[in-house]
Amino acid sequence: MLEELQRLQAHIGVLKTRLAHYESENDALAEDKNAANEQHHTQIVQKNGIITKKQEEIETLTEQLAESRTQFQQLNNDATALADRYSRLEKSCTDLKNRFQEILAERNELRLMKEKLQNEQRQAQTNIQSLEKERERLLQKNEHAKAKVEAIIQRLSVLGTAQDHHAQEIQQLEHPADANEEV
Repeated sequence: MLEELQRLQAHIGVLKTRLAHYESENDALAEDKNAANEQHHTQIVQKNGIITKKQEEIETLTEQLAESRTQFQQLNNDATALADRYSRLEKSCTDLKNRFQEILAERNELRLMKEKLQNEQRQAQTNIQSLEKERERLLQKNEHAKAKVEAIIQRLSVLGTAQDHHAQEIQQLEHPADANEEV
């Protein structure tokens, strides 16, 4: 019996050791559980924060989508207006092109007229030059004739005849300014 008692005491000692071991394991597991619960609670709070942020982002994106749709509609309206303006500008461009071609045709006509007038001007200048030369020639001829008449008059005045008196009268008639100065 003593042996049994010793064996029971040994079993009780082993059981106490095991109990202490299980209690320490239980405490460690309880601490792990508490830590896991705290970590889980922290994760839940973080996830809730993330969910809240995502919901806010969804609301912001929804507002942006509504604004984008409004802008898209405005851009469609602007595109329609621009298309109308473009078609009007194209028509104006065609009109301007036609007008430009008309102006080019008028310019070509004016060039031809200018060339014709320049040719006529050259011919007129040539005629003027030939007329001026003819005038010079006639003036020289006139001067030459005048000189001959004056020489004849001088010869007659030198002769001193009765005809000389007539020559003086002729000379006075030819040069009335000289006669006025003598008087």
